[in-house]
Amino acid sequence: MVSSGDRYNYGDLLFPIVTSWALRSAGYPTISYGLRRSDLSGFGALPSRGIKDLYRDAEDGDVVLLAGGENLAQRWFDMHLTLLGAEGAQSLVRFQQRFGIGMAQRRSRWQLCARQEFPYIISPDRFRAKVRVMYNSMGGWPLRDYPAKDQRSIVRDLAKASFLSVREEESAAILRELDATLPVSVAPDCVFLLPEMLSREELRRKASPGVRKLVSEAGEYFCFQCQCRYGAAHRGELARQLRALAGRCGWNILLTPIGRIFSLEDDVFLESLSAELGGAPMLPASAGIYDVAYALASARLFCGTSLHGMVTALTYEVPFVPLANDDPKVGNNVRSWGLEEAFPSAAVEELASHGERCLRWTGAFLAEHAERLRRAAGENMQCLAERILA
Repeated sequence: MVSSGDRYNYGDLLFPIVTSWALRSAGYPTISYGLRRSDLSGFGALPSRGIKDLYRDAEDGDVVLLAGGENLAQRWFDMHLTLLGAEGAQSLVRFQQRFGIGMAQRRSRWQLCARQEFPYIISPDRFRAKVRVMYNSMGGWPLRDYPAKDQRSIVRDLAKASFLSVREEESAAILRELDATLPVSVAPDCVFLLPEMLSREELRRKASPGVRKLVSEAGEYFCFQCQCRYGAAHRGELARQLRALAGRCGWNILLTPIGRIFSLEDDVFLESLSAELGGAPMLPASAGIYDVAYALASARLFCGTSLHGMVTALTYEVPFVPLANDDPKVGNNVRSWGLEEAFPSAAVEELASHGERCLRWTGAFLAEHAERLRRAAGENMQCLAERILA
């Protein structure tokens, strides 16, 4: 099972956990792989072996499963950056600025000891063993703007897959435009299955004592998250909108970092925002994925830029406000869920009004759509399990 679970990004860490749980329930053991060896088990994640290990470990009859994320359109340099700390990432950026993006891509691929041209596009032909390759809960909207040569290369390898499922209609449309014969299916993100794995009470038990105390003391609250570039561009208005929403609803604010990788770094911006909000509480740096999930599942509302913040909120029947930004991933998914009218993207100056608007959605409305999306994700996972068995 190959994913981006080798870096601290909430959704990327959940993909292998939920997938492993679902397939284990169907009788299939899994081993987790990333681009490098990693052990983030202190944050609740599965340890992962590296991509070099994958090619060495694979045996005849194995299934190599690409297990989620916007990973049909990723490049080595960008993924390498997310695996590094701030100093290492800045060094890699300086290398790219000096020698060009082509050299930087080759260097990153070489340093990660990979055979494939793109990080998460893996052909069965590259293995010595006879394996099948499958893709589940994937996305790839940037593929539309890739050079034709790269599009052809990616689609050529995807055509060799034994199972290909994406999580929203835009990615499916792009793939079908590039190759109408691709047997691509669409199903909601597999993280919608999280409540079947862990109820809200089970999340509470898995959360750290500090976060349980923080949530208890917060009373009625809403979670806010955004990545650092968005936050820096809208700092003043965000503070005004969050204060307005808290005042109108009578709720407290819980700042909830979700991405802690280079170029996202929610925690860096939110820590600075806390002071402008009168010291609004924030999940600590030690918070793991179950702490984040518990905070989201216990909130009255989630506002942010994170897709998996919204997936977690909705699947635990919590409304959400998606903040409009230059990444269409969230909008693509919300449209595919059939909920773009209920939860439209909000410009920063609309955050408070959209948050208030969410109050009209009753528990029954949220429960109905959460159950519908969980059921569709579960049926897709069953199809995957049957394909593995075939």
